Parts: sequence; structure tokens; C-alpha cells
Amino acid sequence: MLTNLTSCSNATVMSNNSNRDGEYPLVPNEIISSPTSRYKVLQFLGRGTFGQVVKCWKYNNQQVVALKILKNLPSYVRQGQIEIGILSKLNSEDVDKYNLIKATEFFQHQGHTCIAFEMLHINLYEELKRKDFSPMTLHEIRPILQQVLVAMWKLKSLRLIHADLKPENIMFVDPQNQPLKVKVIDFGSACYVSKNIYSGYMQSRYYR
Repeated sequence: MLTNLTSCSNATVMSNNSNRDGEYPLVPNEIISSPTSRYKVLQFLGRGTFGQVVKCWKYNNQQVVALKILKNLPSYVRQGQIEIGILSKLNSEDVDKYNLIKATEFFQHQGHTCIAFEMLHINLYEELKRKDFSPMTLHEIRPILQQVLVAMWKLKSLRLIHADLKPENIMFVDPQNQPLKVKVIDFGSACYVSKNIYSGYMQSRYYR
């Protein structure tokens, strides 16, 4: 289950611990603390519309995790609350069976919403880039597509829209031990079909 440790409604918007874009100013090797654990920042992994992702060492269970640190501008704080609600819903399902990213904890750090995830390997876009965008074989395409369709079927059954499905949001789990095993990630733009809460962001422009 996703650990709900600190209410997101208590987020401090535009604190001194953010730049003018609302991003948290990361420092290599710094310690980010939640009410139950400490995370040591090991490596910057990427930046998206809603925030940054870093590779961290989680001290209490001695595991490497991915930590998403959201911007603390009001619109991103609200969308972060929606994302956490959706991740909580997904965690009540068998995320491994349905090929969905597993969130393990969320908390506030200096006014920024943080979400900890299982650490995955490389996304589909980076894997294609690594191979100079040479075509994948049917042997590779079929299991990947089947797993993504299972994930989409599950989201549909929960009346959820991912809203940003693309190669960057399909990640390989462990190519050495689980070849071609993938998971769908990034529910920062997701919403429920039945609720009029959509932020207006629908699919990265390049993939429209």
C-alpha cells in the first residue's frame, strides 16, 4: 500500500526552497527525509512538466528507489494530489500483474510533494536510441505491446485515463533477469473519466 504520511493539503507553495519555476534545488548526496525514512540523493534521472526525478538510496530498507519531487506552484500541487490519489487506487490492485509502476511512499519535503517509486531500468525511447533506432523484431514488439495493453485494460476498468502514454513512459523492469518485462509509468497527467478535474494537458505534443 502507498504510505500516506503527510497531507498534501499542508504543502507550502513557493517557499524559499524552490527556484522561480517552482523546482526544488537538488544538491548531490543530500538527505531528503520522510516521517519514516531517509533518502540519499545519488543521481539526477530526469525532468518533466511536473517536477524532477532522482535516484535515491532509501536507508530504512536498504534499497535504491526513484524519487519524484514535484514543483510547488499551485497548479502542480493540485495535480500532485490527484496523482497521489490515483497511485493509491492503483496500489490497491496487483500492479505487478497489470504492469503498472509501484509507488511506495509519499510525503512533503520543504513544501514539495515527494513520491517514492520502485526503481526500474531504462525507458523504451532510450532503449531504441541506444540501438540507433533500428527496428525492433516482432519477437520483441509482441510481448511489450501485450503488457502495455494489459495495463491500459486495467486503467479502463478503473475508469482512468493515463493521458501521456509514450515510449518514455514505458520502462523495462530488469532486462537481465526479466527480458522484455515492462511497466507503464508517470501518472502525473492522469485523471478519472467521470470527474471534471482534468488539467488541460493531454499527451506530449510530439506524439499527438
